[in-house]
Amino acid sequence: MKTKLIRAFGVALFAGASLWAQGSQNLVVEVPFGFHAGPSMLPAGEYTVYTDSGTGLVRMRSADSKSSAIIQTNAVQSRAMSDVGKLIFHRYGDEYFLSQVWKPGSDTGRQLRVSRREMEVAANTRRGIEPLVARK
Repeated sequence: MKTKLIRAFGVALFAGASLWAQGSQNLVVEVPFGFHAGPSMLPAGEYTVYTDSGTGLVRMRSADSKSSAIIQTNAVQSRAMSDVGKLIFHRYGDEYFLSQVWKPGSDTGRQLRVSRREMEVAANTRRGIEPLVARK
């Protein structure tokens, strides 16, 4: 009886680990410009992007481990499956905002919530207003 219980627990543990591994996938990307990812500002460089569909979190870490961000996201779906992973950015003037993360070989992705900063910059861009700093 004890052996069967241990075997059943081992199978359940293995199945849970397999499901978790399927839900997360890494993507390595080179971003040639600084960008906003949620509330974080990240410099240009190579990033490893970890997506976890179970929790809805996207984690980003620079290759030199000096910059990182963890962002809450929502699920999005595409009509077609893509063979390559990709990051989608919104650009307003010279500011870039990470908008979506797509895993390779999947028709589902993760969409970031629009940050307060992005709403502010988008509103000013639509009005044709450039924020200026007054100097003495």
